[in-house]
Amino acid sequence: MKKLLAVLLSVTLLLGLCLVPAGAADADETSPFVEGENSLIVFVTGIGQSFTYLFDNEYATPELQEYDTYSRLIADGKYKAKFNLFNSYFDDALNDKDTQKAIARIVLRLLVSAVARKNLVREEDIRTVVESMFGYNILGAKGEVKPNLVTPRYTMPLSEYPTNAAGESEAKNRFYGSIPCKEISRAALGENFEDYLYCYNYNAFSYTSENVAGLHAFIETILRENKVGATEVVLVPMSMGASVTSAYLYKYPARADNHVRRVVSVVGCWQGSELIYDLITKRYADNSPDLVYNGIVADMVGEPWGYVVNWALRLFAKPALRDLIDDALGVFVDEIVLAAPSLCALVPTNRYEEVRGCITKDAVREETDAYYEAQKSLQSRFSALEREGITLSFIAGYGLPYGAETSDYKAFGFMYSADRTNSDEIIEVSSTAPGTQFVRHGERFADEAGRALSPDGSIDIANTWYKDSSWYFNGQKHELEYNNVAIALALALALGRVKTVSDCADPNGEEYFPQFNGSRNIRNLRNDYIPKYDAYVAAGGSVTAEQQRTYDEAAAMLASHVCDREADDAKIAALRQTLVELGLEDAPAKEKKINTVINGMFSWGNDVTYKLFGAKGFLDFFV
Repeated sequence: MKKLLAVLLSVTLLLGLCLVPAGAADADETSPFVEGENSLIVFVTGIGQSFTYLFDNEYATPELQEYDTYSRLIADGKYKAKFNLFNSYFDDALNDKDTQKAIARIVLRLLVSAVARKNLVREEDIRTVVESMFGYNILGAKGEVKPNLVTPRYTMPLSEYPTNAAGESEAKNRFYGSIPCKEISRAALGENFEDYLYCYNYNAFSYTSENVAGLHAFIETILRENKVGATEVVLVPMSMGASVTSAYLYKYPARADNHVRRVVSVVGCWQGSELIYDLITKRYADNSPDLVYNGIVADMVGEPWGYVVNWALRLFAKPALRDLIDDALGVFVDEIVLAAPSLCALVPTNRYEEVRGCITKDAVREETDAYYEAQKSLQSRFSALEREGITLSFIAGYGLPYGAETSDYKAFGFMYSADRTNSDEIIEVSSTAPGTQFVRHGERFADEAGRALSPDGSIDIANTWYKDSSWYFNGQKHELEYNNVAIALALALALGRVKTVSDCADPNGEEYFPQFNGSRNIRNLRNDYIPKYDAYVAAGGSVTAEQQRTYDEAAAMLASHVCDREADDAKIAALRQTLVELGLEDAPAKEKKINTVINGMFSWGNDVTYKLFGAKGFLDFFV
């Protein structure tokens, strides 16, 4: 009888263990979240972080939009092109007869315009070229994309992202390429860190309402199927992702419906950007003629050909060049920006009524009207979320004009607000940390009484909506993925280890993140320099005490949560020089003497031309 009871008891215990869901078992283990209950961390991507894949027309069937189809094709590399914002595949357009004819007419009319001193390029030709070259970015009448395009959505953790036969994952590589949080996440979440990480992708050219519906379905799916017993998510909206998150929390304000524990905003565009308003309304910088004839173009193209382009532009009279730029920008904005509600949602809230009339498509205007009606109550909605127990935190960059550092953004320096703003290159700090006030970058508030100023005196957080849970990085460009401190802070906030500024204000504390910090770019250090040094030493390579000290200083900088761009860059440069000494990196190539001479001559010629003609065309000088 005792043996029978023992057997029955054993079977009962085994059945009990077998019937407990795997996720629930995992949840009983020590949770990395301070509440002791696991959540899923969902990154809601911004512009340039979600890739869209273009396939040959033979794949353009309804099945292509199904996960089982596109995940396999993408993993195996069976796509024609991929782009993370604007279409960069122009073969189809350039092979189109109508496009070829339109380009030929534009070139011919440009030549005639130079002589006639007025713009003779027809707007319909510009429209033909824009529609053809960027056709893959243009939405259909009902918001649909081309049938051979896919923006993949993975309703599974990173640990289960699809791989090819060699075990490589295009999807995972894309994620870590735009959000390089791998080692930081491993340290914070443990070896199964990828079980907690999710990413919500969507096409940058889309309808916000569809993105909201997609996000809701995404969250409900991953909570139902996750491996760690989570019942809620932490949303980490980045850049444009804040507009999607704002609309989502408007439609699902109750925690029981939105399933959100926390919102950790990373340079989120909560209240739009003056840059988008400038583009739509064609507001140019006061010094735009100088920039056209003697600035931005040369910076973008580089020496010496940038100077050649400057001279070529002077073949056109200033009024003709201005008209041409207006027409080209107007067509681009009308066909691309104002046709996508997701981009219209980036207009500053207080500017929307001014640009509303520019939206010509009824469906787009109706969608955008609804978004901005909700935006009017953003602050009170945030307060309501807090009453639901949802915490909000904000990470912002400031101290830069538009287009200050990133080559892709140089053209933004042409816009009216470029030098008047205080931004992370594309979004002003009052949007990424709502309620923050600012003076233009590089200046200080003249009246400091009653203000809570940043160390440089250019931003005031006295009236910031979430003063005690907002952090600022001075001089940090918008793509702060290579600032490991900002990423570490985002994860500490996601896990609840840090909730307010006072939680991380002790320089000697375990979690130290100063509210006002500097900028950092560790891309080369993390991806190249440290791995090369580590591999060399591991293979038995010898180093001097000084070389090891240089390495240790760079590693210590990585571990520090205080960013000092000048000092940090010096440590990175010193380690690179050490690698040069060890034969692991090439010494900086010396510019050939002939190139130095040519660049100098072209630069001198450009300077003389500017002094003689100023910011105008050659023919303007004689009229």
